[in-house]
Amino acid sequence: MNYIIENEYLQVTIASLGAEVISVVDKETGKQLWWDANPEYWAGYSPILFPACGGLWNGEYKYHGKTYKMVKHGFVRMMEFTPVGEAQYGSMSFSVQETEETLQQYPFAFNLTITYTLDGKTLRCNASVSNPSDTEVLHYQIGGHPAIMLPDFEKGAEVVGYMRPEPQDGISVVRASEQGCFGGERYLVPQTEEGLIPICVDTFHNEALIFDKYQVKAMTLLRTDKETEICRITHGAPVLLVWQMTDLLCPYVCVEPWYGMPDRIGYSVELDIRPYSQHAMPGQVSVHNLWDIQFC
Repeated sequence: MNYIIENEYLQVTIASLGAEVISVVDKETGKQLWWDANPEYWAGYSPILFPACGGLWNGEYKYHGKTYKMVKHGFVRMMEFTPVGEAQYGSMSFSVQETEETLQQYPFAFNLTITYTLDGKTLRCNASVSNPSDTEVLHYQIGGHPAIMLPDFEKGAEVVGYMRPEPQDGISVVRASEQGCFGGERYLVPQTEEGLIPICVDTFHNEALIFDKYQVKAMTLLRTDKETEICRITHGAPVLLVWQMTDLLCPYVCVEPWYGMPDRIGYSVELDIRPYSQHAMPGQVSVHNLWDIQFC
């Protein structure tokens, strides 16, 4: 089922399946600002990643001596969330809990609540992770995967937009590649003389850019004139991943704050020591700002 929140500037549609934003419309212009899941390029919108971000080596992890299988990005993106209370003007929350099926691949009870809030032309996404256990620590990763429409996309173009990271200097990335996991080599970020990252096939030729170590605090998307802003994404996460399909010029770009990282290529590790794993103590509720997107 789909739900709508809105204010005087934006109308946002959220699907209960995955608690995923599927539309953001500028009410003044009527323009769609969100990626529309065109399967020619990518059939997703903005999945919530939990309890894993990215790939697990061989699709598995270990915990207390047992090996578990889990899908890339975790499983809640494929689960039905329940609305929490009444929708308020410009805000709505959705929750999901463990099931018999999830316990087969993730042996924890949990309560995950996703809250979307509009503040002017900013759409905020916060996550609350509650550990109902009296004795066991809840280990998890969580992240966002918002996909923004690029208004200057044209087939055959060399560049369809630019990204301005904050900070612009002294940044480097690791790359997601085999099985969605990352290698140990670091790479310089492809940037123009102005310090901008072009959105083009070459930028994503070796898969996603992964800014780890709290390097990039915000990312502004720009039109092809390098000046007109599309939106600015801020977050509180240690990792920011930027992605679009490899070797295919796309009309969108995903700017993804992650409280977690994929496994390193060749290594399947214990759940609690996966890169940037989060830990909720018994009875604790942990709150994460997944992203704030200010549309321009």
